[in-house]
Amino acid sequence: MEHWGFNTMSKKVTMLTLAAAFTVGVAACGGGGGSSSSSTSSGSVSGLAVEGPVGSASVIVYNADGTKCSAAGTTTGSDATFSLSIGTCTPPLAIELSGGTDSVHSTMGVTVPQTNMRSIVGSTSQSVANISPFSTLIYYALVGDSASLSAANITTSNVASSITTSASTVLSNFGFGIDSNTDGTTTSSFNPITATLGSTNYATFIQASESLSETVRRVAKQAGGVSSSNIGSIFKLLGKDLSDNTLDGNSGTTALSSDISGFSMASIRAYAQSYALFVLNEIFSSGGLNVTNQSGTATSALSAIKSSVTGVNKNATASFDNVKASTVATAQWDNAKTATLALYNVTSLSQLGISSDLTTSTAVSSRPLTFDSSKVSALSADVSAANNAFVNASTFNVTLSTITLTDYPSNTATTLTPSTPSIASSVLTVSLPSTSTVSASNLSLLASSSTSASATPPVVNFNLKSVPAGSGTAGITMSLIDGSDSTRSSGERAISASFNVPWSSNGTTLTLTQPTGASVTYYSATATSSSAATLSSTSVGSLMVTSSGSNQSSKAGTLQFQIAELFNTATTKGGSTLATALTSPSSAGSYAYSIDFSGISLSGTPANSSTASSFSRVQGTFTAK
Repeated sequence: MEHWGFNTMSKKVTMLTLAAAFTVGVAACGGGGGSSSSSTSSGSVSGLAVEGPVGSASVIVYNADGTKCSAAGTTTGSDATFSLSIGTCTPPLAIELSGGTDSVHSTMGVTVPQTNMRSIVGSTSQSVANISPFSTLIYYALVGDSASLSAANITTSNVASSITTSASTVLSNFGFGIDSNTDGTTTSSFNPITATLGSTNYATFIQASESLSETVRRVAKQAGGVSSSNIGSIFKLLGKDLSDNTLDGNSGTTALSSDISGFSMASIRAYAQSYALFVLNEIFSSGGLNVTNQSGTATSALSAIKSSVTGVNKNATASFDNVKASTVATAQWDNAKTATLALYNVTSLSQLGISSDLTTSTAVSSRPLTFDSSKVSALSADVSAANNAFVNASTFNVTLSTITLTDYPSNTATTLTPSTPSIASSVLTVSLPSTSTVSASNLSLLASSSTSASATPPVVNFNLKSVPAGSGTAGITMSLIDGSDSTRSSGERAISASFNVPWSSNGTTLTLTQPTGASVTYYSATATSSSAATLSSTSVGSLMVTSSGSNQSSKAGTLQFQIAELFNTATTKGGSTLATALTSPSSAGSYAYSIDFSGISLSGTPANSSTASSFSRVQGTFTAK
């Protein structure tokens, strides 16, 4: 493989930004009573066991490696509370609830299959560890495809932040108003595992927990039967799906397969979203939630839930008549609505028998949402369309066919079109064909301190089909290596840069905030170990922002990224010293890149498919001549 000296590496490094642009461009497009528990040093943990309140159930403690810890264990009381001392057990720990009596179901007089529920004790200072369908889904989201907490690299140092992230993901997809309180208020950053439950949120916690389980039961019915086996499988699969913080049918880059015969992972996702909409409609209407028993028959549970609440906590507010949906619940509604309309091939809620949208401004008693199940049962389902609609609605969707690169040899704009982009196993591949080469001489100018100011960097153009509302931070790691493969061999140069890009969107206009800097590791052609560098906010910021300010705003349309600015040596562009830190004689040659990102959800529809696919990595090759 050919190697280069000083000038090339400057330019080749410039091409890191070219590679990065394919990802940064996409990534930047990218997209009362609930307080946390107080700390204690005693190693004593208490909590509530809730689907409906579950009494006389066994609580078993497992070490991080999945082995049973015999030093701890207890049973829940008639009020669904439990308390245990973890003794010599070493956190992080998994606690599992099995057996017991669900007071909502017993009050209704129905038999409802259940699956064992799990929760997490992250440290000896954690004093509350509620066990519920939410904690169960959070647990499976944390372990993903791993067999235990330790196998998933969950440790005492990262368990708290991991739970917080997973809790946010779970609630945004399946929260059912768990952060809504019976006094009309809501709780931000609600954590179902460590939340202290009291008079204002105990009732809505039970209702939301029962709603999550009811959604899974209805999916299980669609999958062939309301059985403990089907229910357990669906919880685990949805948790694995959410392990990468995106409901996309994948666990990281691995596509998930259902273990329910004749019922695919795509069907689980589509029907989970659909039934979530119907369940939300029920709990925020005067009629209340219906619960499905083992024979598949649905029965009203509202009075049983109220009775169970007062039966185990007399101080808790039992009425839901004045509860308002939180912003998290209405966002869940919007996503579920998009998927459901596509699943049943209809265009309006009225065709589903639902009278109106869910809003945060109106209490349940003033909004008698209605639902006619007979209308849904007569509709035909389109699983692919439902998943496609959900992916498009919840991600930064890129029109892959319109991705182009504008190069500027001799300061003359030249449009280069990549080979047909493809998505497989959560990887978007975008490569320039050998006939469409980037100008090596232009890249050389960018890395030359005497001429860089007069050079025009290449620009990558992305066409956004949709931009979701929200805000967050996109984490971006870009890697570039000499040659046409992704592995660095002796004598090859390699570089990796990582930085964060804050973003916000109202669903129409996307705003990107200048990164604060980037950390870099790199290898020169002769290096046997990596070196480190730091790039300033000016050097990194010019990659994505306009010359007029530190923010770039754009309507959902075409975004342009001056990708080579990261290594422009002009003082007006940050005067990067990284370009001159690596030596090479020529900027011509082949390059391979890969870019991973986090914190946002991205998708695109390949040319040979009508279904959108999500991706978390962009990779490809290109040539400079």
